[in-house]
Amino acid sequence: MDAESSTSAPARPGTFGIVIVAAGVLLASWIGFGRFLFGVGGSLTATYALTLGVAVVVLHFFIGRGVFRAVRCGYRVRTATIGTTIAAWGCGVLLGMMIPDVTATGLQTILTRGTEPGLGLVIGLSNPLGSIMLIMSVTAVVLATIDSRGGPRVLDED
Repeated sequence: MDAESSTSAPARPGTFGIVIVAAGVLLASWIGFGRFLFGVGGSLTATYALTLGVAVVVLHFFIGRGVFRAVRCGYRVRTATIGTTIAAWGCGVLLGMMIPDVTATGLQTILTRGTEPGLGLVIGLSNPLGSIMLIMSVTAVVLATIDSRGGPRVLDED
């Protein structure tokens, strides 16, 4: 048996783009419906799923498409693209734990249920986390699009 046959076959080009889209769907599901796993789902679920959830899926579709095209064309996907996408995922996971929902007993989150003073603090952090997640996702779309076109242009100076 030679060394080449003992190594695993390389992943199909663009597999990471598909993984990004799948992660976007999972993240949107977590933000929209994750509170039900902990018994604190309520009447705001539809609002979160139809606004934040749809936005996350659409943005991750374009990130994944850009990465897929870059790999298919033989271009390099920059670390900044991947890092920005992962940072958006981190903010999205935290947002899913901190976003409030209206239940029969009042506002509740996964982290604090309905207890103060943590409830107010966590609700106050959820809005910036959502904003940062969306900003990072839009930035990742821009970076992935640039990567799919061959990367940033380098201008030579005389």
